[in-house]
Amino acid sequence: MKKFLLALIISGSVCFTASAQSKFSLGPNAGVGGSWISNSTNSKTKLAGNAGLALVYSAAEHFGIGLDAKYSFEGGISESTDAKTTVDLNYFRLPLKAIYFFNDYGDKVRPKVYVGPSFGFLTGGKTEIVVGNASTTVDSKDYYKSFDFGVTAGAGVNVRLVKNTWFNADLSYLHGISEIIKDSDAHNRNLQVNVGVNFGL
Repeated sequence: MKKFLLALIISGSVCFTASAQSKFSLGPNAGVGGSWISNSTNSKTKLAGNAGLALVYSAAEHFGIGLDAKYSFEGGISESTDAKTTVDLNYFRLPLKAIYFFNDYGDKVRPKVYVGPSFGFLTGGKTEIVVGNASTTVDSKDYYKSFDFGVTAGAGVNVRLVKNTWFNADLSYLHGISEIIKDSDAHNRNLQVNVGVNFGL
């Protein structure tokens, strides 16, 4: 009987500890970097940025699920002998991430890696075409698809500032899979450094 009670107490303690370690956290997140469009003529990188909220659920000590909701400024530049096209594509993005955390739950510094799908909804942007001394500007929504699907991956670190408050920093890469123009081989690419703070809920 004593052994049974001891086993029950130990099992309860383990379950309580696992439950205490599983939590939600939410906070602002922003990033800056470069974006480009693959397979366009002489493709070049343009300044890109994003801002929004990051939600994380720590399902276990080393694993978590993250969902970002952010406004993302993307696009690219292409040049030919006598023409230059600058494409601004503004998306509302929802990256869903499977996260692996290194070190233990209570450690002050926890490196991480993540990967998952990214869903983008085109909200606006302008495309400027310059030929010689003539310039034409059009609405990007008239030429580019309204939905973009890709895969995002990254690596970074979480640093505990105080109890249940974390500073986050990571380097992320977006690899677009769907065509952003109908019947083309053009895809979004994006490389950014992101920082933010998450608060335990």
